[in-house]
Amino acid sequence: MKSAEDNPLPLSPPILHILLALSAGDLHGYGIMLTVAKQSGGEYKIGPGTLYDNIRKLLNLKWIDESMEGDGEDSARRVYHLNQKGRAVLVSETERLAQVLREARRCLKLNPGRQA
Repeated sequence: MKSAEDNPLPLSPPILHILLALSAGDLHGYGIMLTVAKQSGGEYKIGPGTLYDNIRKLLNLKWIDESMEGDGEDSARRVYHLNQKGRAVLVSETERLAQVLREARRCLKLNPGRQA
């Protein structure tokens, strides 16, 4: 059986949305949740449990990096960064999704009388 690192596609919705949010820049957890909601027009919201479980997976896969931001330990918070490996996975997934969309549009045009 192949691991997610060997063949990561298709990505789960939370992983896709987290990587997409981080493609705009480094963010802390709450910033990721806000960005996901904004990028999806409010259609997809990710809760803290799902967010941090998937961040842990992304860190283990080495698709994102983590650093601390702030003046000291009391005010420091974790910030996440999409690295080169994660960006490559995101590009591959968006290309795969674009192909799926092209095929769906082609099929729907061949059968214009059918309802989606």
